[in-house]
Amino acid sequence: MRYTKHGRLIFLSTNYRGKIGNAIYDLRYLLDHGYPRGSAVNFVSNHYRLPLRERHLLARCVFSRREAAEHRRKIVGVRAVGGRSLGVDGYNVIITIESILTGKQVVRCDDGFVRDLRAIFGKYRASKVTERAVEEVLKVVAKAKPSKVAVFFDKQVSMSGELAGKLRRGLRELGLKGDSRAVGGVDFRLRGFDVVASSDRAVIKRAKAVWDIPAELLRRKKANILDLTQL
Repeated sequence: MRYTKHGRLIFLSTNYRGKIGNAIYDLRYLLDHGYPRGSAVNFVSNHYRLPLRERHLLARCVFSRREAAEHRRKIVGVRAVGGRSLGVDGYNVIITIESILTGKQVVRCDDGFVRDLRAIFGKYRASKVTERAVEEVLKVVAKAKPSKVAVFFDKQVSMSGELAGKLRRGLRELGLKGDSRAVGGVDFRLRGFDVVASSDRAVIKRAKAVWDIPAELLRRKKANILDLTQL
């Protein structure tokens, strides 16, 4: 396993590489042989007595070879977004970008997508870095030049309406055709777009093409990255 920081690759400590590395190998084996994902993650995590953060790593970032390949086939770059409709999974993208901006660890997962390990879910709270994250999303989307863009936030999360408003005003200021809203059923709302921006497994499964905005940001930002594709 390699640990990527500020553009350089260095090996993890022997202890960490051995324990979590073995857990990753074991989980991949179980998933490749058809074991249910939830049960396999719990079994391996309990066997190695992994702390919560490393359990999140297994749950979010380790995939069977088949599923990883399916996800990779759907990945598109910024040029493929131009002139097409774009649906953005708001919290999924914003939270990962916040992690990048604040130096928290993000992971390049088995399927090539960049994910965070914060596991905030419904407990998300906007912070000082949120404004910067919104600006970064807008910059990246503007560069892509989609025909239209819609950013969706889960309305059950506190302050979703205000955050959606920030994105909506930003889109308008940049002259981008689109909208940003707090809604129920974000996964369902993303269906039907030419391209979606999300690292959520359920969204990727149903999407025709997927753009990894955090990965795009990493092309010009230093970050604390754990690269599972090297293991």
